[in-house]
Amino acid sequence: MLETSRLIYDTTISFLNEYVPTGFYAEDFLDTYSDQLTSLLHEKFTSDMLIESKEMVRRALKEYFGEHHYEILVVFHKNNRIMIREKASLEQKAKSRIVLKIIERLLVDHNDIFPKTLGEGVFVLESAIIEPIREIIASEDDIFIDSLKTAVRRIMSLHDRDATFIIQNRLYIKKFILPEVVKQKNINRRLDGFDPIIFKNLKEKYFKYDIKKELHLRLDYLFSRELNFKTVDNQYFYENYLRYFQYTIEDMVYHKFKEDNAALIYFVNYLLRENFDEMIVYAASKLATLATNNEGNSKTFLGYYDKISENPPYNSEVILELALEQDRFEEEIQSYNAAIARIKLDVKSNSRKKDTLLEEQEKHLIEINEFQKTSQAILNTLKNNDIHKNGINRRFLNERELKLVDQKENLDKITEQLNKKVLVYKQERQNLDKKLSIENQNIKDAQKSFEPIQSKYLKAMNWLARAMVNKNF
Repeated sequence: MLETSRLIYDTTISFLNEYVPTGFYAEDFLDTYSDQLTSLLHEKFTSDMLIESKEMVRRALKEYFGEHHYEILVVFHKNNRIMIREKASLEQKAKSRIVLKIIERLLVDHNDIFPKTLGEGVFVLESAIIEPIREIIASEDDIFIDSLKTAVRRIMSLHDRDATFIIQNRLYIKKFILPEVVKQKNINRRLDGFDPIIFKNLKEKYFKYDIKKELHLRLDYLFSRELNFKTVDNQYFYENYLRYFQYTIEDMVYHKFKEDNAALIYFVNYLLRENFDEMIVYAASKLATLATNNEGNSKTFLGYYDKISENPPYNSEVILELALEQDRFEEEIQSYNAAIARIKLDVKSNSRKKDTLLEEQEKHLIEINEFQKTSQAILNTLKNNDIHKNGINRRFLNERELKLVDQKENLDKITEQLNKKVLVYKQERQNLDKKLSIENQNIKDAQKSFEPIQSKYLKAMNWLARAMVNKNF
């Protein structure tokens, strides 16, 4: 699988390097190159291979366009067409197009004379080069100047401390030479000044306060493919897990938003930080479960962490024992949940009986009411006669009276039958409620009895999770 994934990645990169020209804007990919790339991939690989290694195509596209200094989102349509969106506001996207056009002009028309050096670490872009490009771009002056500086920075791979400034319509570049460039990462920087309450509100709106169910489904998909512990090794996981975690959150977020929003990438980072611990513990649990069944490379993957110290708090043997206990517990809970599901189906059936009974009772009540309106007075008169003082004697009734008596007796019989059905329904419901209560109590009892083992299991998973993302291991 890894070999196939690498081939798909290499094929995608080769296509991009060969066919996509300098200055091409990524969001035009769907209209220009999507069908061509899709056809090429389907010529070389089967549909199953491409489905299994979809993330490698995504990775190639992200890395290729990342070299042009902007972040993108890659979306695969159902018909396999590829859509690319830049993670930026509409204003930033417009600037990206201008920057790319300037880069194209500088590299195509002036690559042999730019950058022109004026001394150690000092370069200049002459007015004679700038003005024709300005005429082609035809944008507002401040936007053009800002885009020009950005384009030059990208072409020359300038750092933050390197200066660019305009004097008399000439662009000067002054490089600041550092012995080593150190990148600092911190939460406030990654949030870019956004108030976290904004992201909290977005989460509550789009994920109904809880994203765990959807996240777990996507993680289960991830760990059955790109990060499948049956096939990947420890080094590959350590080098790639964070990127795949981010892709997972990105997909989850960008499928819910239709509008362009510059804050979305920061929202992704917010959710990634908020759910990171749970995601990595989920990975550890997935590894432990596979290793208990000795599936593929999983047991070897787990055993890798036995060497971290002579007496670690946990080792593969202990983790496997705890994972087996966890599996037994989950199977027990699943059996109780299955029983509860069956009972709930019976409850639904019982409720349908209730609805049917209500309909029958309603129709029957209408018949009784109609009978009482037209005939009950006659029957009451018969009962009050001396001949019928001990009840109606059928021998003294005429044909019409006999018909009325028969009708009344039939209505009474139906009433009795309906009452019996109601009693049966109520008894069934009582029995079902009792069964449901018993199964729910079984779950509570099982959870209580398992609490000591589960506590150890969770501690072991937290330890394993930390080991999996610690480069020193």
